[in-house]
Amino acid sequence: MSENDFFAGIDAQLDTWEIRTLADAFKPRPPLQYAITGLFPLPSLTIVFGAPGTLKSMLLGSAALHVAGGLPWLGRKVKAFPTMWLDMDNGKRRTDERFEALARHLGLNEGTPFFYISMPTPMFNAGDTGDTEAMVNRMISRGIKLLFIDNLGLISPGADENSDAMVKVMGNLRLLAELTGAAVVIIHHQRKKSKQTQTARTGETLRGHSSIEASLDLALLVEREFDSDIITVRSTKTRDTEVRPFCAEWRYEHKPETDELETAGFVSADGENSSETILEKAIIETVSSNALINQTKLKDDVMKLTGIGRNQVINMIRSLEVRKALNVKPGSNNEKLYYIE
Repeated sequence: MSENDFFAGIDAQLDTWEIRTLADAFKPRPPLQYAITGLFPLPSLTIVFGAPGTLKSMLLGSAALHVAGGLPWLGRKVKAFPTMWLDMDNGKRRTDERFEALARHLGLNEGTPFFYISMPTPMFNAGDTGDTEAMVNRMISRGIKLLFIDNLGLISPGADENSDAMVKVMGNLRLLAELTGAAVVIIHHQRKKSKQTQTARTGETLRGHSSIEASLDLALLVEREFDSDIITVRSTKTRDTEVRPFCAEWRYEHKPETDELETAGFVSADGENSSETILEKAIIETVSSNALINQTKLKDDVMKLTGIGRNQVINMIRSLEVRKALNVKPGSNNEKLYYIE
C-alpha cells in the first residue's frame, strides 16, 4: 500500500473534519445576510455590554421582536427571522411583562415567530458540549436565526470569567452560531469604574478574560446618563463593517394605577429623528401659528401632532421658555400665554 493510499484510508475511516481547498474558497457565495443591517450577520457572535441600568436587556428585547416581526429597528432594515431569547437573569414574571409591553408597542400578535425561555431547568451551561448540542437542536427545530442570551456570567457556571476557562465557553458559543447559521448575541457586564478603566481602551472595560473579546465578531458598549431616557451604543470591536455610534430613546407607558409596563420600546434619537428635535420644531411651529396660545392647548396640540407623551412635551415647553425661545405673558387666572416675536 502506498503512503497516499494509507492516509486516504485514515481520512475515510476516522477523520470527521471537513477539509476544504481553494476550490471551495473560489466558489461563488450568496450575499451576506443580516438579521439587522450592519449589526448582526449570519452567522456571528456578538456581545453587548454596559453598566447596570443602561437598559441593555430592554434594548435587545426590542431588537429581537423587531426581527421576529420583520419591522425596521432604529432606522435599520431587518430580515424577518424566527428569533429566540434565553433569560437566565430576570425570571418568568418580569420577562413575561417585558415582552408583552415590547410586543404591544409594535402591534405584534401571538403568531409572531418569537420564542423565549426563562430560568430553564436544568440551566444552560455553555461550557458543556452536551448542553450546546441541545441548544443547537432547539434552534434548528424552530428555524432560529437570531438568539439572545442574558447573560454570559450565568451560562458559564463553574468557570472563572477572568480565567482561560472562558476559552471553552466562547468556543462553544461560536460553534452554536456556526452549526445553526444564526447570529448569537450575548449580554454581558462592564468592569466597575476605577483609575485603571478610566485610562484603558474602551474594549478593555468588557469584564472578564481577554479570550472573551478575542472570540467576538462585534462588541457593542451601551451607555446611559443617570436618569436619562437616551442611550448611546458604540462599537468597541468589529471584524466586519465598522459600526458608527447611534442613539436610542426609551419610551414606555404603565398600566393604569400600577408600575407594570403596558407598552415599551425605543425610537431613534439620532439627529433629525430624535424626539427632542421633533418636539422643539412642533412646539415652535404651533406657537408661531397660534399667537398667545395657553399651555394646555399647546400641550394637547403638540401631543396630537407628534404622538409624544405629556411629560416630555411639558418639559420641552419649559426648556424653550427658559432658553427664551418662547416668550410668555400672563393671561387670565395667571395662565401662561406663549408667543414668538
